[in-house]
Amino acid sequence: MSFVSHDLICENGHGMPAEVYRRSDGPPPCEHCGAPTRIGWFSGAAPSFTGFGSMNIDGKEMSTGDFEVYRRGLEAKNPGKHVKVDAFTDKQVDRRIEDRKSRLAASRKARGIDVAAVAEQRVESAVKKLEAAERGNLSSKAVEAARTKVVKTANSFKNIA
Repeated sequence: MSFVSHDLICENGHGMPAEVYRRSDGPPPCEHCGAPTRIGWFSGAAPSFTGFGSMNIDGKEMSTGDFEVYRRGLEAKNPGKHVKVDAFTDKQVDRRIEDRKSRLAASRKARGIDVAAVAEQRVESAVKKLEAAERGNLSSKAVEAARTKVVKTANSFKNIA
């Protein structure tokens, strides 16, 4: 028997903050009007994106097309409200990744970790995997992927080290 706590909203718009109820019984009806309730997005039921073309909403994986249908349904149930999903360009994503790498390098330097040594170790590890792939009975695709990994690993540390 597990209990959960969610902010609930009824069909008539009444809010019930931090309502505790038994998970197996589901959300209780509204204490003001008795209408069915649902979990409010502000209590953790918002969608989370898991990759390109798919996302995780309420514990279920769905495609972006399915999300669009879901979004329209949410907007229909909540007149006057709109679901806003921010999108990022590839350039913005790349910039965020580079910023993160720079912060990580600065943090490592502050803790006395030799960033160049870490870079060399990662490149060396990728080279060993490439050599093992070339020696093994792997497809040319697998060998090419390992070769690309070496180049990417080496390039990713050029600006930081």
